[in-house]
Amino acid sequence: MKTLISFCMLFMIMLVACTKDQFVQDETLMLKKAKVPVPVKADFCFTPNPDLGFMVVTLLDGTTPFALPDGSKMYLPNGGWLSGHATQTGELQMIESAMTAESAMFDPYLNRIIWKTTGKVTAANGDYYFYDAKSFSNPMDGSFTGNVYMRDGVGKFAGATGEVEMVGQGSCWHAEGTMTYTK
Repeated sequence: MKTLISFCMLFMIMLVACTKDQFVQDETLMLKKAKVPVPVKADFCFTPNPDLGFMVVTLLDGTTPFALPDGSKMYLPNGGWLSGHATQTGELQMIESAMTAESAMFDPYLNRIIWKTTGKVTAANGDYYFYDAKSFSNPMDGSFTGNVYMRDGVGKFAGATGEVEMVGQGSCWHAEGTMTYTK
């Protein structure tokens, strides 16, 4: 009889333990559904695609070319590829991570170039997301800051949104922010 009671007690303890695990799993699923922002850190570089050509940097009116002190025009690439590493993507697939320039204008009041771009970031596993970016660069030293707005994608990035702030020099930058997944 003592063996039967001991067996029943052991069975009850195991039943309670299994039930507790189910609550923990449900809680994890609820957090995913809650769309909690996930931190993102990235270090990217841009490589121009010379086949796409270059655009003239204009003044804020969008038509008048911006002239450097020596009278020459300033050009920025029409597009290229991104390379690097991010916490949510791993190593980027460079050829599948294209960037296209939409506009490049010089703001003479703040002495900075405003460069708007759009593109796709492809993760190591082939999943990708789309983005829009706006950067502000100093034409004298090549430093820049800006924001990248991530929107939708494929695979784990389907429905994802997010924003990172980038700080860079030349054609490379570091970015930090958050991404929110719908899955």
